[in-house]
Amino acid sequence: MNLVDFSNAKEIYQKYGGAGKKKTLILDNIQYLVKFQNPVRKKGKNIQISYVNSVYSEYIGSKIFESVGISTQEVILGKYNDRIVCACKDFMVEKNKIIDEESGEVKLIEFEEWSKAQELDDTLTMDIESIYRSLENVFKYFPDNLNIETIKEKFWQMFVIDFFIGNTDRHNNNWGFIYYEKQLDTRCVNMEFAPIFDCGSCLTPILTDEQMEAILNNTGELNNYVKNAYSAIMENNNKIHSYEYIKSCKNKYCNEALKLLFPKINMKYIEVLINEMPINNIRKQFYITILQKRYELLKQILITIK
Repeated sequence: MNLVDFSNAKEIYQKYGGAGKKKTLILDNIQYLVKFQNPVRKKGKNIQISYVNSVYSEYIGSKIFESVGISTQEVILGKYNDRIVCACKDFMVEKNKIIDEESGEVKLIEFEEWSKAQELDDTLTMDIESIYRSLENVFKYFPDNLNIETIKEKFWQMFVIDFFIGNTDRHNNNWGFIYYEKQLDTRCVNMEFAPIFDCGSCLTPILTDEQMEAILNNTGELNNYVKNAYSAIMENNNKIHSYEYIKSCKNKYCNEALKLLFPKINMKYIEVLINEMPINNIRKQFYITILQKRYELLKQILITIK
């Protein structure tokens, strides 16, 4: 894999929030949110965790979302001096290059911000019923071309792929909508589900090579790891166990998402993608093995859906 060199890219004021080291860089007239390897991040008073591999997680997760036909931020693995980076093309800047004056500027609003801007009190939580209720409450502001059924369908498509890649951090600030600012006060506002962004917590970036090798060499631990991926989304105030939730087949939107997306998961493409990356063989084997086993789990569940 040829890494794109961002070392001499033009740096502008850092406009992006969230955890981890980032820069806003412009290369070949394209603006990128560039995420850096983050060797140590504090978690609690006395715990420090390495997120040095989160750039690889961001890259793989985004590429997999894109490969199944879900609109996703474009990502590039690159280098900045002696550091590996994941560069995420700013889809808002790209969309604003082609807008007209009548429509106005395209903006991104995360679901949590959108919900709380329309509510009189801060009632939104990570519980799925709270998310649904908030959608219902603010839907009068949504355009006629975007209905709640469409949002639920896309939400659960995101959920299914998040399980596949092991993303545990899809909280209410990590998904949202894009809209045209000049039309916000009308019923014809053009709004749509935003491209998927922020997949840096998938595939457990905090695991060391030694921990990955130990999991690969222990069948019981490996199977537990594959299945025990919890979502940030909650049900009845408990984090959803993603595998058990999908396996239950109790959610029609989730069932339809699995039926739609599973045939689009291309394990050959994923293997080539990972094998081309500048990571060691243990990490390659771990990523491919985990994804292959989750693929088989989804395949088994799909058979049970009527």
